[in-house]
Amino acid sequence: MLGAMAISFITTGGSLLITMAIGVAVTYPDVPVLPVLGSTVAVTLLVGVLGYPMSYTLWQAIDLHIRPLTEDDGEDHGRAIVS
Repeated sequence: MLGAMAISFITTGGSLLITMAIGVAVTYPDVPVLPVLGSTVAVTLLVGVLGYPMSYTLWQAIDLHIRPLTEDDGEDHGRAIVS
């Protein structure tokens, strides 16, 4: 879960920087602070909220690639029950 949060943090921060850079580059000589700030906050919130499920799925894929499943995965709980 920490890896998913890190991926989400990186993508959200990246979108924040890209949105702010584009806003400043397009309106450079006379930068309107409130519209640039408003669009940056809106994009950051959207990417943060809507992008977390994708970052969680991506982290699960990375985790499964690093630590592949074995035959014993998920069977420990059933073996621990003694009647």
